[in-house]
Amino acid sequence: MQKLVTLTPEQIKERAPQVYTTKPYDQVSEKYVFLPTHQIVDDMAKLGWQVSDAKTMKTKNPIQKKFGKHMVVFYHPDIFIKDDQGEIEAYPQILIQNNARGWGKLKFSVGIFRLICSNGLIVKSKDLGEFSLRHFGYTFEDLQKLVQSVVENLPKMVEKINVFSHTMMTPDEQRSFAYKAIQARFGEERLVDDYEINQVLTSTRAEDDGSSIWVTLNRVQERLVRGGFTMIGADKKERKVRKIVNIQADVALNEKLFELAEEYC
Repeated sequence: MQKLVTLTPEQIKERAPQVYTTKPYDQVSEKYVFLPTHQIVDDMAKLGWQVSDAKTMKTKNPIQKKFGKHMVVFYHPDIFIKDDQGEIEAYPQILIQNNARGWGKLKFSVGIFRLICSNGLIVKSKDLGEFSLRHFGYTFEDLQKLVQSVVENLPKMVEKINVFSHTMMTPDEQRSFAYKAIQARFGEERLVDDYEINQVLTSTRAEDDGSSIWVTLNRVQERLVRGGFTMIGADKKERKVRKIVNIQADVALNEKLFELAEEYC
């Protein structure tokens, strides 16, 4: 069983140096209002939310390394989800995406970190999911209201997980879900065969055995995000699937998989 560990400022900077960028890229519009990510980190800490992870895009571009897109993941040590035995099973998370190049709003997402597999899901549904704040006019009070809205919606998240956990999928439904999930990562035009479906449905731990929507979602999500399994290419050769390292691709796939899971409720 893993546990979440709070990152120090030095560890955050090592993983995503853009968090501590103190000024925007010099070619942004004069109307652009810079909101440094470290200010969000400090303000979230005042609300009790600590950093458990930080990520950035892998690039050799020095501009991107200093000003490019990055993500910071927060958790609150006193806010968690328990399993049927009363043990802590998961922590709700708040994820932010930001940049210093004037590329849109500060984006927030809601996530779930499962201790059993150190795996993070991102929630996307009509009741929960993505929201944003403008750089212009940002205040601590705005952030406080936004975080409070997330906390107030946590019962809906728990309810959704309970529905997923207690709704069983037939073998055909599991295969259908895996088929759509593979296409969500590799494109709808891709022809998916039984070999690939079986791989993404295979459990890597006893806790994820079963046929509920919840464990099926977690098995498939972990496989598709972390990679490591093999697929047959157009040339009929086997190739190992790589881990997703692009932040936007990771978030987009996670959100799509959560939406797909809701189709089977």
